[in-house]
Amino acid sequence: MFSKTGKSSSKKHFGQGMTEYIIIVAVIAVAAIGAFGYFGQIVETQIAGVGQELGGADAEATRTAAGTLGSTAATTAASAENSMTNYYDNNSGE
Repeated sequence: MFSKTGKSSSKKHFGQGMTEYIIIVAVIAVAAIGAFGYFGQIVETQIAGVGQELGGADAEATRTAAGTLGSTAATTAASAENSMTNYYDNNSGE
C-alpha cells in the first residue's frame, strides 16, 4: 500500500519538475525574442555572422555590416535632440 502511494507521488514530483523547466525555457525564449526585437537589425546581423562562421563560411562581410549598422545607430542616437517634447518621436520605433 505504501509503495503504490510513493510511486504516484514520485511521478507527480517528476511532472512538476518538468513543468517548471518548460516554464523557465519559455520565459527565456520570450526574453530572447524581446531582446532581438529591441536591438533589431544589429543583433540579427551579428547572429547571422556567427551562423555563417559555424557553417564554415567566411563572415567578414557580415561582421563589417554589423559594425557599420552599430556605428550608424550610435551616431544617429548621439545627434538626436532628446527632450520631453519629442520623446515619442525618438522612441516609437518608426
